[in-house]
Order: sequence, then C-alpha cells, then structure tokens
Amino acid sequence: MALSNIHTYLVHPHDKGEQTDGTAVPLQGQLFELLRDVYEKSDSECDIDIAFNPNAEGAQDNAIRSQVLAYLEAPNLETGKAIADALRLVTTNRSGVGMLFLMSGREDDDHKIVVSRFPANKGILAEEAQDGLSVEFLERVFMKSQYAYKAATFRGPTLAAGFWQGRAVDKQLGDPLLRVSDYWVKGFLDSEFKTTSAGGTRRLAEALRKASQATNDPDVRREIIAAATLAGNLADQQTSIDGFSQQFRLSDAAKGAITRQLKNPATAQEQFIFAADEFHRQIAYRSVELNSGAILTAQAADFDRVFQREDLDAGLVRFSTLGVPVDERLRKVSA
Repeated sequence: MALSNIHTYLVHPHDKGEQTDGTAVPLQGQLFELLRDVYEKSDSECDIDIAFNPNAEGAQDNAIRSQVLAYLEAPNLETGKAIADALRLVTTNRSGVGMLFLMSGREDDDHKIVVSRFPANKGILAEEAQDGLSVEFLERVFMKSQYAYKAATFRGPTLAAGFWQGRAVDKQLGDPLLRVSDYWVKGFLDSEFKTTSAGGTRRLAEALRKASQATNDPDVRREIIAAATLAGNLADQQTSIDGFSQQFRLSDAAKGAITRQLKNPATAQEQFIFAADEFHRQIAYRSVELNSGAILTAQAADFDRVFQREDLDAGLVRFSTLGVPVDERLRKVSA
C-alpha cells in the first residue's frame, strides 16, 4: 500500500487569526494524481538532509516531530491541524497564504509522510469563507502553483523510534545556491542541516587536500588546486562536495579523485553551509616543489597573485615574484 491519506489546510499568516479546519482529499481525480506524483517523487526530489533539533535542554524531544508521529499514528483532520497551526505560527505576510498538504502511506515496510506547502492564489480566497475548502477550490489554487512548492519527507519502519532525520526541498527558490529556505527548515520544521557548516566544510577541504596529494595526474592536480583557490567565493552559501565539483566544472577524473578520499562516498551529497574561515584553516598554504630543488609557498588564496607563472617548452615552468625580504632562516625537516 502506498499513498493512503491526504489532508490539506489553508494556512494564513500568524496575525490573521486562528488556524481553520482543513479537508480530506479524495484518493482519485486530477488533484490526487498531481499530489501522488509529489509523494512518489519525494524520495528523489527531497535531496537536502535535515534532522530535527533536540529541545532547549538538549533532550531528544521535538514538538514538530511529535506532531508528525501523532499524525502518522492516526491520520485525520485533528492531528493534521496541529501541524498546520505550527506552520501558521511561523508564517508571515511576506510568506503569504499557503496550502499545506499532509500525505501519508506505507512504502515497503516503512511508514512515510510528505509535508508540502504550496503558495495559494489570493485572487480566489473569497471562496474560502463562502464555500469552504471544496475539491474544486483546491484544484483551482493548486493548479496555478503545482511546480513551485516546499516539501519534506520522513520515513521509518516503526513509530516507536527513529523519524529524527528526513530530507527536504524548496522548489520556490530561484537561487540555485540557496536550495532551501530557513522559513521551511529552521522555522517550521525546527530542524537543521544534517551536516554542520564547519563539519561539511572541513570534510570538503580535507578531501581536496588529500586528493591533490594522492593523484599522479598533473592536470587533475591543477584542477583541484584551482577550485580550492576559488573556494572562498562560496562563503555562507549552501553546497555539497558533489555540488562543489559541479559548480567549478571539475572533470570526472578530478571528481573521482576527491570522492576516493571520503570515508563514506555518500557524504558527497550531504548539504552544508560553506564556512570560509574553516576552509582556510584546513587549506592555509599552497606549495609548488620544482625538480630544481626550489619550494614555493604562499597562502592558498594568494598563491597565483604572489607568484607569476610562465609555461615554457619541454614542461619547464618559470615562477617569478617581487617583494621586500622580511625573514630568512634555516629550518630542519619536520618530524
């Protein structure tokens, strides 16, 4: 059995009054077909890993998670309304009126829920007070925005445990680098990205550094180093290791070299906010060693500015720089 329950609510901004009742969506017809498509595609479209936050005391307790579990245990208008009210409390006039859909069912041995919000068309909201949430009304609102929505999905074999982690998507955002809104993940779902900003950035930096050292292909090494040099431009943007490779158009060979440095290749898809300071701590300097015995070192982000490179014939390279000497010393080999 797949999708078995759909309930929907019209959610107004929090200053517009209490949450109104919703309605059940029949499991047939055009609206059902559209929603079933959202439900079935959620496992692939929701590609941002999130996790419910613990409470303020650090205990494993989260109000939204509890409401989700209550709905899964008894999917009806009353249990669903609690989730709709939680969305109302974080909805502002900027977010506007939206339609919340709760879709639940079973996938293999798992319980599954998809929570999705669609923007509502304000031009026909007068019908809400007169006729209620009829299926015809829902279809007219939904059809205008069926491809622009926010969604999150959670699944697990038992309601007694689990359901702390899920996946989200935000198809209303036009910025490909900002892949999900804080309003949806942090405000409504009381969740955070599964991978922390520092942790994800550190994993990326370590993979780049190790890949540049491990590869024997000079072209791959140059690709990786060039991308690492430009990485500071990603400050505070959402990305993943795979997303980083795509953004800098790395070759398949370079992508493979980076992925091989990960303990778990699946972590290449985990989303995180790029922390420039953490990245520069992990990749502070860039060095070039020549067969002449020279070693050139500078801060990674400034290397190409400090040293001018000229490619000559037969693989020879000339580096040049200009500056005032500020230190000169003999060093022993590091232990």
